[in-house]
Amino acid sequence: MKIISFVDEERERAIQTLSDIAGQGSCSRKKIPFAVGTADTAEIRGSGIEKASVTHLIMHNVTPPELSQPVDYMVFQIEIFPDNPRCPMGHFNTEWALTGNGPYHMNLDLFPAGPCDAALNNVKHALDTIAHRYSCDPIKIREGLDTHYNMKHWDRPLAAGVGCKLMHLDENRLDFFIDAFRAFWAAYIDILTSSKHLQYSDADNQMKLKRNGKWLEYLTLKDPAVKMGLAVGIPPEVIIRLSYPPSAVF
Repeated sequence: MKIISFVDEERERAIQTLSDIAGQGSCSRKKIPFAVGTADTAEIRGSGIEKASVTHLIMHNVTPPELSQPVDYMVFQIEIFPDNPRCPMGHFNTEWALTGNGPYHMNLDLFPAGPCDAALNNVKHALDTIAHRYSCDPIKIREGLDTHYNMKHWDRPLAAGVGCKLMHLDENRLDFFIDAFRAFWAAYIDILTSSKHLQYSDADNQMKLKRNGKWLEYLTLKDPAVKMGLAVGIPPEVIIRLSYPPSAVF
């Protein structure tokens, strides 16, 4: 099954790549069973990475936010919180029903703390290239990111709007889904590694902490996936490892 091969390959690639960046002994990996499924979670902390999480969730007979009836469901998610505030946070969310052929859903984007135009443009170009390869409008593949990752009391959305929001794709669009993920990943890792030694100020770091605070607000006050996960019995430890920032201010 193509989607399973994709997850197996990209999960191990992500863990290895991030562990190589962070250094020896940087990865803590756990498999955590719960009432309706299992979670394979890897947490990486080290040089250049304040925290990164790579999570593979399998759940049985649950009703996710995008569907109206219970299904067996899979989530593959990566959150990367760089140590350097001049590097944006990387958000990779993919999920799909295991019953039948999808549908497949994916939200990829950068959450910058401050100005980082070169990084944003590099990722935008990478995703634009994939969109054109599959005869898609680059504007349309990003529709909804600005509202999905926003709250009314914020000054601006978390999302930079340079990734993609691909929803309800069927098996015929799975190659597009996979290629978009891989292009975004490659572009982001280039940014993460090249920004490790950039100089930054206390003010830059404060903006990073405020960005992380916004992300935590989103998770605890808005995100329907977190609410669903807790309702079906995903342990708080998994939610925290999967998504919580390592530091934040409000």
